[in-house]
Amino acid sequence: MDVLLGSRLQFAAAAMFHFLFVPLTLGLSFLTAIFQTLWLKTGDEDYKRAARFW
Repeated sequence: MDVLLGSRLQFAAAAMFHFLFVPLTLGLSFLTAIFQTLWLKTGDEDYKRAARFW
């Protein structure tokens, strides 16, 4: 394996990591904010448990 192929593989791994985990993290933070808001509005403990789970 030459340096160019190794660099391309490293870039592909980094790009796939960012492609998968950045949207997942942003989506889960938004979902957690929604659960916490619903818990504060309704007082339902199910929303609190869901927010703490995620």
